[in-house]
Amino acid sequence: MLSDHYTRVPDLADAILSAYGDADIGIDDLAPADEFHLGGATATAALAADLGLSADDHLLDIGCGIGGPARRLASLTGCRVTGVDLTPSFVDAATVLSARVGLAGRTAFVVGNANQLAPDSTVTAAMLMHVGMNVADKHALFAGVAGLLPAGGRFAIYDIMRVGEGVFDLPQPFASAAEHVHVETPDAYVAALEAAGFAVTEPEDRTQMALDAPAVGSEQGPPRAVVQFVSRVGAAAAGDEQGTAALSLATVMGPNFLTMFENLRAALRSGILAPVQIIATR
Repeated sequence: MLSDHYTRVPDLADAILSAYGDADIGIDDLAPADEFHLGGATATAALAADLGLSADDHLLDIGCGIGGPARRLASLTGCRVTGVDLTPSFVDAATVLSARVGLAGRTAFVVGNANQLAPDSTVTAAMLMHVGMNVADKHALFAGVAGLLPAGGRFAIYDIMRVGEGVFDLPQPFASAAEHVHVETPDAYVAALEAAGFAVTEPEDRTQMALDAPAVGSEQGPPRAVVQFVSRVGAAAAGDEQGTAALSLATVMGPNFLTMFENLRAALRSGILAPVQIIATR
């Protein structure tokens, strides 16, 4: 089951927050574990800028995970965000983490299926971050999103897409088994979006952004590496020189984390896969 791939660590909120004890923390402290996509917080901020949200907007975060992007969008723009995810443990963790950083009033998280989104007339925008790789029927997904948005509503997608020929190794951060891999080309995304009635911007390859994204907290004491896929992955698994485990995506993904990200790094370097952003307008 796909859910098995994403539920390797019990009580995610406790595992993440135990790194901080009673200290006051904010979204940047959580980013090493909750910005679960290539480019991390840098990519989220870029997407926020391109979406152009304000405090009047209600953003639907489809496949929200443990809520890192939702919290960052709410913090950066003042908008309200509702996150939907299939994994109950992710929704529980997202709720706890938002409360801890003072964003419970602007974020809410519910268990739900991306292909069965409930109508909400207050939703003005939507985003999909590193989720489409697990969705087989993107035409149905995008048609469903189109049905939720008002005229002029914007839909931001930031997914790992196929940009070259070849076979990539599993496991990947987004799937352990071939039946859960539904990676498509940017052209396929654009076709599905246009079929759903969206006007679509030119897809943007964000590989260099992912490569260049700084490690959150790298100037604030012991390294707490944000591991997008980069070579610092080993440091994040090993911890700092005093033997304290670094907070990283390994906290979320568990012991197979290194293999997943090495496989992804190989696919990116060989030009098979790339993180791509698309902005579509209803």
